[in-house]
Amino acid sequence: MNRILQQNLHKAGHNITVEQWVVLTGLFDQDGRTPTELCDATLKDKPSITRILKNMERGGLVICMDNPEDGRSKRVFLSKKVKSAEKQLLAIAAATEKQCVEGITDEEIAQCMVVLNKILNNPR
Repeated sequence: MNRILQQNLHKAGHNITVEQWVVLTGLFDQDGRTPTELCDATLKDKPSITRILKNMERGGLVICMDNPEDGRSKRVFLSKKVKSAEKQLLAIAAATEKQCVEGITDEEIAQCMVVLNKILNNPR
Protein backbone atom coordinates (compact mmCIF):
# COMPACT_ATOMS: atom_id res chain seq x y z
CA MET A 1 0.00 0.00 0.00
CA ASN A 2 2.82 2.39 0.85
CA ARG A 3 4.48 1.92 -2.53
CA ILE A 4 1.20 2.41 -4.40
CA LEU A 5 0.32 5.48 -2.31
CA GLN A 6 3.68 7.06 -3.06
CA GLN A 7 3.28 6.30 -6.77
CA ASN A 8 -0.21 7.82 -6.80
CA LEU A 9 0.96 10.94 -4.96
CA HIS A 10 3.83 11.41 -7.42
CA LYS A 11 1.56 10.83 -10.45
CA ALA A 12 -0.63 13.66 -9.13
CA GLY A 13 2.40 15.94 -8.86
CA HIS A 14 2.97 15.74 -5.10
CA ASN A 15 6.55 15.13 -4.02
CA ILE A 16 5.59 13.49 -0.73
CA THR A 17 7.15 10.33 0.69
CA VAL A 18 5.14 7.80 2.66
CA GLU A 19 7.03 8.81 5.84
CA GLN A 20 6.01 12.41 5.22
CA TRP A 21 2.45 11.32 4.47
CA VAL A 22 2.19 9.69 7.91
CA VAL A 23 3.24 12.98 9.55
CA LEU A 24 0.84 14.98 7.36
CA THR A 25 -2.08 12.80 8.43
CA GLY A 26 -1.18 13.52 12.06
CA LEU A 27 -1.28 17.24 11.24
CA PHE A 28 -4.52 16.93 9.24
CA ASP A 29 -6.05 15.55 12.46
CA GLN A 30 -4.59 18.36 14.57
CA ASP A 31 -2.46 21.13 13.10
CA GLY A 32 0.13 22.73 15.37
CA ARG A 33 1.29 19.60 17.18
CA THR A 34 4.68 19.36 18.84
CA PRO A 35 7.25 16.89 17.51
CA THR A 36 6.67 14.78 20.65
CA GLU A 37 2.94 14.66 19.93
CA LEU A 38 3.72 13.64 16.35
CA CYS A 39 5.96 10.85 17.66
CA ASP A 40 3.02 9.50 19.64
CA ALA A 41 0.54 9.94 16.79
CA THR A 42 2.76 8.28 14.17
CA LEU A 43 4.52 5.66 16.33
CA LYS A 44 7.88 7.02 15.16
CA ASP A 45 10.86 7.79 17.37
CA LYS A 46 12.16 11.31 18.04
CA PRO A 47 15.22 11.13 15.72
CA SER A 48 13.04 9.91 12.83
CA ILE A 49 10.46 12.66 13.36
CA THR A 50 13.21 15.29 13.58
CA ARG A 51 14.72 14.12 10.28
CA ILE A 52 11.33 13.88 8.55
CA LEU A 53 10.28 17.35 9.77
CA LYS A 54 13.54 18.94 8.57
CA ASN A 55 12.99 17.47 5.10
CA MET A 56 9.34 18.51 5.11
CA GLU A 57 10.23 22.05 6.12
CA ARG A 58 12.84 22.24 3.34
CA GLY A 59 10.21 20.95 0.89
CA GLY A 60 7.67 23.57 1.93
CA LEU A 61 5.24 21.06 3.42
CA VAL A 62 5.31 22.28 7.04
CA ILE A 63 6.32 25.29 9.06
CA CYS A 64 8.03 24.79 12.42
CA MET A 65 7.57 27.64 14.89
CA ASP A 66 8.64 28.23 18.48
CA ASN A 67 6.11 26.97 20.99
CA PRO A 68 4.78 29.98 22.95
CA GLU A 69 3.89 27.66 25.85
CA ASP A 70 7.38 26.10 26.06
CA GLY A 71 10.38 27.86 24.54
CA ARG A 72 12.32 24.61 24.43
CA SER A 73 10.00 23.03 21.89
CA LYS A 74 8.43 23.77 18.52
CA ARG A 75 4.97 23.50 17.03
CA VAL A 76 4.52 22.10 13.55
CA PHE A 77 1.95 23.57 11.16
CA LEU A 78 0.84 22.62 7.67
CA SER A 79 2.07 25.02 4.99
CA LYS A 80 -0.40 26.95 2.84
CA LYS A 81 0.63 24.73 -0.07
CA VAL A 82 -0.44 21.58 1.79
CA LYS A 83 -3.58 23.14 3.25
CA SER A 84 -4.75 24.07 -0.24
CA ALA A 85 -4.08 20.52 -1.48
CA GLU A 86 -5.46 18.68 1.59
CA LYS A 87 -8.72 17.55 -0.03
CA GLN A 88 -6.91 16.29 -3.11
CA LEU A 89 -4.29 14.48 -1.00
CA LEU A 90 -6.96 12.80 1.11
CA ALA A 91 -8.84 11.79 -2.05
CA ILE A 92 -5.66 10.19 -3.43
CA ALA A 93 -5.20 8.28 -0.17
CA ALA A 94 -8.84 7.10 -0.21
CA ALA A 95 -8.58 5.98 -3.84
CA THR A 96 -5.34 4.16 -3.05
CA GLU A 97 -6.96 2.35 -0.14
CA LYS A 98 -9.89 1.35 -2.34
CA GLN A 99 -7.47 0.14 -5.02
CA CYS A 100 -5.49 -1.94 -2.51
CA VAL A 101 -8.46 -3.66 -0.85
CA GLU A 102 -10.24 -4.53 -4.08
CA GLY A 103 -11.46 -8.13 -3.92
CA ILE A 104 -11.08 -8.31 -0.13
CA THR A 105 -14.28 -8.62 1.90
CA ASP A 106 -15.15 -6.36 4.83
CA GLU A 107 -14.92 -9.40 7.10
CA GLU A 108 -11.39 -10.19 5.87
CA ILE A 109 -10.33 -6.60 6.45
CA ALA A 110 -11.85 -6.64 9.96
CA GLN A 111 -10.00 -9.88 10.78
CA CYS A 112 -6.75 -8.42 9.46
CA MET A 113 -7.22 -5.35 11.68
CA VAL A 114 -7.78 -7.57 14.72
CA VAL A 115 -4.54 -9.44 14.05
CA LEU A 116 -2.54 -6.27 13.34
CA ASN A 117 -3.82 -4.63 16.53
CA LYS A 118 -2.79 -7.70 18.54
CA ILE A 119 0.69 -7.48 17.06
CA LEU A 120 0.86 -3.74 17.77
CA ASN A 121 -0.30 -4.17 21.37
CA ASN A 122 2.02 -7.06 22.26
CA PRO A 123 4.60 -6.13 24.89
CA ARG A 124 7.90 -5.04 23.41
